[in-house]
Amino acid sequence: MGWKGFKKVNFYFQFCEKRSVPGCYAEIHSSRNTEAIKSDKTDGDFDPQVGTYVVEMFPSYFNFQVNDKFQRDFKKIFRVKGYCITLDQYDNVDQYLGAHFKPNFRTSMRRRLKGLESCFDVSYKMYYGQIVKDDYDVIMDGLHQMLIRRFDQRNDKNVSLARWQEYYDNTFALINAHKASLFVIYAGSKPIQISLSYHHDNMMFLSIPSYDIDYAKFGLGNISVQKLLEWCFANSYEMLDMGFGAFDYKVKWCNEIYDFEHHLFYDRSSIISRGLVLLIRLKTRLINFLLAKKVNIYYHRIKAIFQGEKKSDQLEYQVQKIDFDITALKDSQNSVNPMIDGSYAFLRKSVFDFLYTHREHIKNIQVYELERNKVYVVKGVKQAQKIIYGNN
Repeated sequence: MGWKGFKKVNFYFQFCEKRSVPGCYAEIHSSRNTEAIKSDKTDGDFDPQVGTYVVEMFPSYFNFQVNDKFQRDFKKIFRVKGYCITLDQYDNVDQYLGAHFKPNFRTSMRRRLKGLESCFDVSYKMYYGQIVKDDYDVIMDGLHQMLIRRFDQRNDKNVSLARWQEYYDNTFALINAHKASLFVIYAGSKPIQISLSYHHDNMMFLSIPSYDIDYAKFGLGNISVQKLLEWCFANSYEMLDMGFGAFDYKVKWCNEIYDFEHHLFYDRSSIISRGLVLLIRLKTRLINFLLAKKVNIYYHRIKAIFQGEKKSDQLEYQVQKIDFDITALKDSQNSVNPMIDGSYAFLRKSVFDFLYTHREHIKNIQVYELERNKVYVVKGVKQAQKIIYGNN
């Protein structure tokens, strides 16, 4: 038989973001039960006559039945590890924390959460099933800016930023249709951590989380995962899937590691189809080998050298202890407010670090400028310190 064409789809993105299942599958269901997973549609571009059909990033916790109209030879190959939290053996988040984490981590989590809530007027909001456009625009713009700053800080690129307009255009309708959600941690009225997730039946897929890097001391990433788990337990969800990418928070929180597989459907009678599948298998194994040898880490280090300094807007600073009773500052005309005045936004991280260390509330903080863009004093109810930028 001759060449009959080639098609490639990404199962994970298509399933999560478009609620669509490639047409080569008649049915998929969780490995935990036999109930079929619901989807809005099958792949509209599916052609049962295509010779080689590659489905990338298929989670191994799904079982599948092949479409009767698509009888092909089949191979699968490991691509990357995925991370998820299965909840069906626990009644609440405290049970999960107790079973999964050592006491020192649980103590650290309570301390960071208490610190966040004692330093700011914190609230938590899950937008799922209903969101107004004004709130949506503010939150999505906030998430966009968080991603830009975070990856500028890392001197790295982000796939979500490259597709941002697509996310913005599609997510509003998905939230109002109970197919996606935005979870937000607020400090006052300001979003400081945002998580975009997708929903299928009793499964949540955490897709794009990010946070305001000025609040890094408070561990917002861990706090957000805990709060998402609380929501999942309250709404009888069985799984929080965090996808691929061995980030520290995923490895730390997951209780199950699964495989992302590439499924290769091909026509054994076609030399071209067999050759193409062979090339795909060799390429995937080469990528896996290089990742196992951490070549990607060395690559990013070398790239960072040639790209120069990171583009982060956060400035390095030093701290000096000073006497708390600085009466002369009370009448100073050089007080500044970095929370309101954008020209002093660079001070926010140092102020928040002060809050974290001394458990002061933001409403009790005063900031004084001693030398423009160089020397400042941060003063709370009981503590004060000098902040020095540059080489002073």
